[in-house]
Amino acid sequence: MLKLLSHPSVRRVTVLGASMVAIGALVPQASAAPVPVTAARAVSSAPAATAAATSVRLTATRVVSGFSSPLLVRSASDGTSRLFVVEQAGRVRTVLNGRITGTFIDIRSSVTSGGERGLLGLAFAPDFARSHLLWLTYTRRDGALVLARLATVSATSATVARGSLRTVLVVPHPTYGNHNGGDIAFGRDGYLYLGTGDGGSGGDPRGNAQNLRSLLGKMLRVNVRCAGHLYCIPPSNPYATSKVNRHEIWMSGLRNPWRWSFDTTGVQYIGDVGQDRFEEVDAVLPTRARGADLGWSCREGFHSFATSHCVRGRRLTSPVLELCHPDHIAGCTSARAGEAIIGGYVYRGSRTPAALRTYVFGDYVTGHIWAYRSGVLGAPTALAGVAGFGTDDNREIYAVTLGGGLYRIGFTVR
Repeated sequence: MLKLLSHPSVRRVTVLGASMVAIGALVPQASAAPVPVTAARAVSSAPAATAAATSVRLTATRVVSGFSSPLLVRSASDGTSRLFVVEQAGRVRTVLNGRITGTFIDIRSSVTSGGERGLLGLAFAPDFARSHLLWLTYTRRDGALVLARLATVSATSATVARGSLRTVLVVPHPTYGNHNGGDIAFGRDGYLYLGTGDGGSGGDPRGNAQNLRSLLGKMLRVNVRCAGHLYCIPPSNPYATSKVNRHEIWMSGLRNPWRWSFDTTGVQYIGDVGQDRFEEVDAVLPTRARGADLGWSCREGFHSFATSHCVRGRRLTSPVLELCHPDHIAGCTSARAGEAIIGGYVYRGSRTPAALRTYVFGDYVTGHIWAYRSGVLGAPTALAGVAGFGTDDNREIYAVTLGGGLYRIGFTVR
């Protein structure tokens, strides 16, 4: 069973109204400077929302069921219109025309699954139709997070090629089984990005997220298409020439970036699962991403968390959306309850033009999904056990639930 949080108590989450901010229609063209770690107040990285924002509410229509603990859905832009649903135990199933059509990948014998472990990420090469390459992440028996490459014989192959799996990168994850992260995607720059959790337990006991010598609690950025190597370091990475810090690091200060995505604008939207008081969505502009510190575990959301983990002089990038837990924060209501944020996607499809630029995300524990645009959070829609999102070749958004369903997300715009 999926478990995204380490804190043992049952917690509710609501939106903290003062933290609702506009992001352009989602993200502004320029963002305020990151906040020094010494700042005691919550500071937004975007302007206040306009009162005339359009309200958007989501619908969820089941496409097909019968999966085993699906965690995410992807498309390959391979001309087949297939969807690829990732199952936690180590399989990837294909869907076409509302039917499960086969098993594309099966590495269950290599995957340690359960809790927050399993087959956690899948990314097709941007030129998959020509290169036939794809990458995935999974947890192996010693708990380490593995990034691996596979290949198909052709873009329309029903399965990956036998014996094509190659280990690209291993992120050690000793001691604790939670906070693995594992989501992967290609950026507009052609590099592969990998989000890692802080190593688990609660409160980041080893201080990994702020430690630039550790790959845990980071957003990594690597070149997986360099000749003669399974990966190499992009020269523009912030620590590419450091003699101390890990060269793969692109951003730091993450707790458990379970699900995240790139918008077509290049903005990276990260749903970072919180600790006891706050959940957050980070929207990082491409011009401000290099070397950004998203705050954990010095800060949780906009607020101080563990001052002993703060690095003197380091400036922190604020989230754009903060959720709060009413059993810990005075003034929270139960209208927007949640416990484990599931990052989603900005809508760029064509079925509902009025919903363009709407950010779709959810919460696993309460089984709610929301539309967020121009600083306005729509009323929640029930989708029990939502575990991940994805898009098809036409950028329409889908969701999967741990109970085995694949759903198409629609919009009601007022």
